[in-house]
Amino acid sequence: MSRVIYWTSLTLALAFMVLPMLFVFPLAFNTSSFLTYPMEGFTFDWFLTVFTQPHWTHAFFNSIKVACGAMVIAVLIGGLAAMGVMLTNRLSQIVLSALFVSPIVIPSIVIGVAFAYVFGRVGLSGSYWSLALAHAILGAPLVFLSVMTSLKGLDPDLDRAAASLGSSRNYRFWHVTLPLTAPGFLAGALFAFVTSFDEVVVALFLASPQSTTLPIALFAALRDRLQPSIVVIALILSLISLFFLLLLNKAQKSASKRKI
Repeated sequence: MSRVIYWTSLTLALAFMVLPMLFVFPLAFNTSSFLTYPMEGFTFDWFLTVFTQPHWTHAFFNSIKVACGAMVIAVLIGGLAAMGVMLTNRLSQIVLSALFVSPIVIPSIVIGVAFAYVFGRVGLSGSYWSLALAHAILGAPLVFLSVMTSLKGLDPDLDRAAASLGSSRNYRFWHVTLPLTAPGFLAGALFAFVTSFDEVVVALFLASPQSTTLPIALFAALRDRLQPSIVVIALILSLISLFFLLLLNKAQKSASKRKI
């Protein structure tokens, strides 16, 4: 009975997530200028439109730059915070962890308004750094949780053994802790990148016309005109997310093999 419930729930969940995409994504190849069924024909012209129009390419490269910067900052903040929290006692770990992951539970619109006010006061509103820093704050809790999970699975005797042999704290981090927790850092980095690349609510409050990201351009296109180019962008975003999920899965399998 439990297996029936499991497979039924899994099938319904997959159908709920996948079926809408299966109906929408074919419209990226439609010859019509509108999102309509039945399809009038098959073409790749909308992909050419997306990859040649400055409106889309500029937003795409802006998203890449912002996501890369946010990923680096989030890994530094979240990784260092996780390592520091692990050195405290049990109660402090609970309190500090709850505080550090709080950006996940705070509504995005509240965070967007707060960042818009703060960055406006310091003169960073509309700049690359305002988006990178804001997205880093959103991605840092994911890095924190990922690295914390890796650190909790790490045998503390390994660090003590290296310390007993005269290794400094810096040497132990680079040659003992970091290699063993690398999958956690990698997973956190991928989550931070995808979070930044797909984020739209906070970016709406911070982006300027020069720093428009791809989700903002997609959101604006949804308001103006429903063309198949919108579906092309959605398809590209989905494929990028799928690529990172496959990369994460491969990294986890490699880590498991190394442990064995």
